[in-house]
Amino acid sequence: MAGVIIAMALDCLLISANKVVTPYPVYPLGLAHISAALLQAGHRVSQFDMLAEGGAKPLRRLLQNHNYQMIGVSIRNLDTVDSTAPEGFLPEIAATVDLVRQHSQAVIVLGGAGFSIMPEELLALLKADYGVVGAGEILMPWLADQIAAGNLPRENIFKNPSPDYSWHKPVYSSQSLPYYDGHGGMLNIQTKRGCPFRCSYCTYPAIEGRTMHYRDPEETADEVFRLKKEHGVKFIFFTDGVFNDQKGHFRMVAEALAKRGNKTPWSAFFRPVGLREEDLILMKKAGLAAMEVGTDAGCDQTLAALDKGFFFSDVLKTNNLARKAAVPCAHFVMFGGPDEDQATLDEGLANMAKLEECVIFAFAGIRILPKTTLHQRAIADGVISADQALLAPTFYFSPKLAELDLGQRIQAAFAGRLDRIYPCSRVAEQIAMLHNVGHVGPLWDALLPRRQ
Repeated sequence: MAGVIIAMALDCLLISANKVVTPYPVYPLGLAHISAALLQAGHRVSQFDMLAEGGAKPLRRLLQNHNYQMIGVSIRNLDTVDSTAPEGFLPEIAATVDLVRQHSQAVIVLGGAGFSIMPEELLALLKADYGVVGAGEILMPWLADQIAAGNLPRENIFKNPSPDYSWHKPVYSSQSLPYYDGHGGMLNIQTKRGCPFRCSYCTYPAIEGRTMHYRDPEETADEVFRLKKEHGVKFIFFTDGVFNDQKGHFRMVAEALAKRGNKTPWSAFFRPVGLREEDLILMKKAGLAAMEVGTDAGCDQTLAALDKGFFFSDVLKTNNLARKAAVPCAHFVMFGGPDEDQATLDEGLANMAKLEECVIFAFAGIRILPKTTLHQRAIADGVISADQALLAPTFYFSPKLAELDLGQRIQAAFAGRLDRIYPCSRVAEQIAMLHNVGHVGPLWDALLPRRQ
């Protein structure tokens, strides 16, 4: 995919189709990165956020008043991935693409994490012109160059063939930033891309690859301070698939922030293994305000069935480290996965009781997605057929629990505790109310009992 000299600069529009606010609104960081890459390549770029900017009516006005040549539509989520509230988002996304087609002659390009999971199916369903799988900072400028030169590619789905990756300084939208400032005050930053782990249900390796691409720690610290200075950001979420990587890059990020005296609080996704007491001390000094932990299963047998690569003793150790450092910790756990039976469920629920001074978000069943080993397990266990479509929310429930009301068991175990959440959808309204009156951050830490 060699570049060409462009005949003209394209007018490009990037649309975030996401309107999900559960558990809290998430800024469309992909648009900020792609905008930077397109601008660097000499193209003109506008952004539109369906959640932050009012949806279909203002988008229609924008399309009627501007002549764009390329329009990218980013798909972040296909559905809620929650069996207790299995809402699919494709009808709304399809309506957005239809609106673009009705009011613009632009080439339509699909992208985003949700698109990258099932690109062929989504391109056919949404009837767009092209699709970009995974990171688009190289491919979107290349495609804009081709369109500008009149060389429309015959291929319609592209995946970056290069292992190289260069980070751009994200370009945030002044139109959508006020919404996020008023709904939690959070903005997002990536410090790395890629995931070397092999969790059976996860699509991160398919989206970002298994090769790790690290952003310079000093550059990350610069970004935190820039967001504070230029946009008044109140809280940062590092959106890496796993923040505490095996190489220890996360320590360099924390050191860079601590050295510069960062006061902007932040959170991230953590893998509950490999952390030391000194890591928590360093990260707290750097601004760590909360940890979201991918615990994922309740006991060693079900952790092994998900190919997690750690044990429940690691989870317990991580939680105790967070407690000692007084860092609020939330665990996300899925019951009913492969090899779950009544004995492992009893053990898992008992293990949850061992996790003290933390919040636990529990899910029943696991969303089945293609390109995962869980998909193959679901076929082998007869949960789904080999040719079953997966665009609609489809969940794996262990056949060994067929006679058990899984949700009822979880609710009974969590009864009377504000810091044990099932179903997860029930806290969204509470968090939204707190954001509306000016509280910042993810806010699940407000569910924890206050220390005496």
